[in-house]
Amino acid sequence: MPDDFRRAYAALTEFVAHHPEIEIGDSVVSLPESVRTAFYDRFNAARDAFVEERFGKHLSETAVLLEKYRQAEEKVAAWLSLEEPSTVSVLHRFLCDPKAALTRELFDPLFDLLKGRESIDSFEKKACDGIEALYPGVFRGGYEKWAVLSLAGLLEAERALRVQVRNLNPGERVKSAAYAPVEEVPSPEESTRFAFSQVRNAIFAVPDFIIHLAGPNRFLGIRSEFRESVYNALNPSPYREWVAIDTELLILLESGLTLVYVADEAASVALVADAAKFCRPDLVLWCIDTRSLTPKEALERMARVTGRLRPTVGSYIIAKDPWPESREPAGADSAAPAQDGVAGVHLLTVGYDESKLRPVARAVLDWKNPAAQTDGGSEHA
Repeated sequence: MPDDFRRAYAALTEFVAHHPEIEIGDSVVSLPESVRTAFYDRFNAARDAFVEERFGKHLSETAVLLEKYRQAEEKVAAWLSLEEPSTVSVLHRFLCDPKAALTRELFDPLFDLLKGRESIDSFEKKACDGIEALYPGVFRGGYEKWAVLSLAGLLEAERALRVQVRNLNPGERVKSAAYAPVEEVPSPEESTRFAFSQVRNAIFAVPDFIIHLAGPNRFLGIRSEFRESVYNALNPSPYREWVAIDTELLILLESGLTLVYVADEAASVALVADAAKFCRPDLVLWCIDTRSLTPKEALERMARVTGRLRPTVGSYIIAKDPWPESREPAGADSAAPAQDGVAGVHLLTVGYDESKLRPVARAVLDWKNPAAQTDGGSEHA
């Protein structure tokens, strides 16, 4: 048992022993108001001590992420601010207070230890397993938010727009795509405030935000944390390519991808998906932790994503850290294809250097409207 946690836990059990009015048993927890605050001060101190001792490296790593994330936020704050979500977001909680997010995983195990359901050893294993299961996902998600904001800052947008999609009505039941209700997708409206995460019961999947690039006079829609839609759209853009949604596609979309859409008109990037169909993206970004998968696994998975989503411009794997030199894949830190035979897949080792996202920004700026290249068509027609 770590020393600081041992002392903090001893202080907690001593406090309980000196207050017989406290009842903590297998099927009962009773904390009278007169001692509740003091109890939780000691309970929380024990949780904090455990995380600080066992996961100090995680906290240090996250402190750097938070500093870089806030810098990226400040750079775009004049025209883009991410609001706290209306429903609980584990990722948002983590970025607001990383230690508190990790210590939440110890709440039940520590009570089980007090109740005698767990031994010290089984408590430590359960607590560590919970944090190790949580941490990679929330850290990767935080890094993805940094990358998205940094890309927006690189592109020097002049304004941003929001698609204000509504949620399911209270008591409304989700229906299959064939029987889902039909409704118009709202028009994008200029805003400076945007949802940190789209809620799970939104009727459509829409961009997190749309930015207007004054130089090339085009619009860029970005969507992370994809979630399935429950309504069919009355007015999907006729200038986009749509594909039918199936289970395999949903599994790919809900596994950490960032979807990027480029168009001459904001309305053309207002809808990412409805209950039945998905809009083919122009770029796909995937932020990864090189400690959690091998180069071969990353490249093979992105090849599957690219083959199924067929982004018009390409796919980018964005790594925070390089792989060990002996495992470094071809194409790292390059806009060239990352693997022979996988056209359009690129690997960028970025760290927190936003300038290394320039190949992605350049791909956006070099985008050509497919409609304008075929039969003289245009979104403006």
